[in-house]
Amino acid sequence: MEPIENLRDRGTYYAINKIIGLLSKASVDRFVSLTYWGEKLTKDPEINGAIKHIREFLTQEDHPARELFYRVFNTLSEHNRRRIFQSLFLNAWFLGGRKRDYWEKTLGFRPPFILILSPTLKCNLRCKGCYTLGYGLDHELPLELAERILKECEELGIYFVTMLGGEPMVYPHLFDLIEGHPGIFFQIYTNGTLLTQENAQRFADYGNVAVVLSIEGGQEETDSWRGKGVYKKIMRAFEYLNKARITIGTSATVTRQNVEAVSSDEFIDKMIALGSFAQMYFLYIPVNGMADFSLMVTPEQRDHLRRRVLAIRNTKPLFVLDFWNDGPYVNGCIAGGRRYFHINAKGDVEPCVYTHIASDNIRNTSLAQALNSQLFRDIRGRQPHNPNHLRPCMIIDNPDVMRDVIKRNRCYFTHPGAEEIYTFRYKYMDNYAKAYAPLADWVWKEEYLNLKEAGQGRP
Repeated sequence: MEPIENLRDRGTYYAINKIIGLLSKASVDRFVSLTYWGEKLTKDPEINGAIKHIREFLTQEDHPARELFYRVFNTLSEHNRRRIFQSLFLNAWFLGGRKRDYWEKTLGFRPPFILILSPTLKCNLRCKGCYTLGYGLDHELPLELAERILKECEELGIYFVTMLGGEPMVYPHLFDLIEGHPGIFFQIYTNGTLLTQENAQRFADYGNVAVVLSIEGGQEETDSWRGKGVYKKIMRAFEYLNKARITIGTSATVTRQNVEAVSSDEFIDKMIALGSFAQMYFLYIPVNGMADFSLMVTPEQRDHLRRRVLAIRNTKPLFVLDFWNDGPYVNGCIAGGRRYFHINAKGDVEPCVYTHIASDNIRNTSLAQALNSQLFRDIRGRQPHNPNHLRPCMIIDNPDVMRDVIKRNRCYFTHPGAEEIYTFRYKYMDNYAKAYAPLADWVWKEEYLNLKEAGQGRP
């Protein structure tokens, strides 16, 4: 298998050069041309389907996708536009896809699109309900091990790496990793309190970086979750990132207490005004060994978030992801290496950020071997866990699946207390799943299956 830089495909490189040329100026015609040239880089029907949808949006004068493209072009320098194209789109989507095709035929499984890497559990905050509370603050990956992980990612065609923590800005080798792997697109999730103008500019100079700021609503909601004064520090981080002209995203942990706030037009409009190009939603999941079930959204709130996300997508120039309600668009659960997986700061290879179990530690195995473990194969073999993709999760929607996975595989819990929702508190999870199922099943039938059968697609 030839590495990406040695691929001798004249058609591919002609298309790449055309795209790079189009990145110099912004216009609707250029945006549309980008989609046509992008289709020439891949034969993957899923990617080309996504490209066609983007082109449909761009050709609609009133669709917010057009304004979003303009926002990105007008904010980023041409250097950063090219670096993001080369790392995120060319490597991660197109040429990386060719590598994943190759390894699927060779190894018998397809490497995932994304690695979630938590190189450190050290953090300057201790946020209420954080999913990492059970791990403690002591663990950190040495530079040599983190380097090895990223090199194996590149070999397997994984060019999208999300950095979590702890707090990534605490990790002493963060900039070394980014600088040493210019072909990888790095997404840095940070609480924003440690960002400076200097390191924001370093991110911009590299170009293959997006910074995602965690924010739980307004000042009241954010400070009650993260600590007094954090909201003002996040506002300062926005200033630094905007001055550096870097790709900015925002992320919210959604609880029973803030779901209306973080999905409101007021909040979304403010995030756009502050420079965010993407809004990510993560439901609070009680996996930290200190479960507080009162923080979990109600069934009605979860559906409220789903409806608000659809409305935002249709009206706001912002890319939006809801990692549970978007199950219909990815055919359910994507964990276990189907689309993504997680390596924590102890080196444990976990199926997902919220499934705190493992059968391998990256110190003792290769990335390919961990992805092809019995545990990961078993999870992938069960996906989707439910024919209703609005109930995709094996933790909160299908807890019986998760318990069976644990029972049938030689895995261990990756921190003290991680077992509680699968052992003596399992009934809470069963009751949550049963409470949400009737509403989700009705919505799935009325708003998804009926539209699909009528040929109108999903909402």
